[in-house]
Amino acid sequence: MKIENKHLCESYMPRKKQSPKNMKHGGTSWSHENAIRYYSSHRNSVADTYESEQFFLSRLLKPGHSILDIGCATGGFYNIFKEYEPTISYTGVDISPVMIEQGRTLHPGIRFEVADGENLPFENNSFDIVFIAGALHMAPNWREILAEGWRVSKQYFVFDVRLKNDSPTIEDIRQSFEKIAFSGQWDGKTIVPYIIIDVMTFKKTLDALQPAPSVQQIHGYYHPVSEMTVTSEKEVCMTMCCLIKQRKDGAQNLWDIPIKCPY
Repeated sequence: MKIENKHLCESYMPRKKQSPKNMKHGGTSWSHENAIRYYSSHRNSVADTYESEQFFLSRLLKPGHSILDIGCATGGFYNIFKEYEPTISYTGVDISPVMIEQGRTLHPGIRFEVADGENLPFENNSFDIVFIAGALHMAPNWREILAEGWRVSKQYFVFDVRLKNDSPTIEDIRQSFEKIAFSGQWDGKTIVPYIIIDVMTFKKTLDALQPAPSVQQIHGYYHPVSEMTVTSEKEVCMTMCCLIKQRKDGAQNLWDIPIKCPY
């Protein structure tokens, strides 16, 4: 069984690049020794990915594609992307300086940057694919991260969220959080938010992106929350999304989730 704990990214036009100490939601939790150890040895091969991740990556990755991995941790997805397409160009960003340093150690010569995902140090349309896995549901500024990831994407924006239906979005860390306990041992204090987005709120957020996505392809399924998660919801819709820019065949909403589509 795969562990649902993954990595946190902190994330419209580029703003002044922030130093790590000035970032809104510091990388302290994700610099924890257990987190570094986990990401140095897990989530680094196609076998470690979810079916929904495989669904999109196997179809999108093309020779020479440039990829930005937001919330990259120690860069395990660099290996995964290379398995699919050896000629990709990879850049990883994470809010944790310790994660980034370990990524540089594990992958010499590959570009890693400490960056807040809400303030990315890149120009508009810089990357063929922008990718975020296992991060947005732990980022209080998930709306800003989505806008910023979309800004720097040239063509594809792939990310995952946790959705629910018919009730307000849960964003308060006092009501919904995840314990950082990759080794199975929690220190009793290290937690991150566990954000579950109401599907209507999510759809409105996507519709507000500029330029408007030509395609919204959404794939999801219900799954129990991790035993390390404390929240009112027993299960959530694990949802993988692919937004596409610059298609000439008209806008398309391709939603395949077990929730009534909000359009």
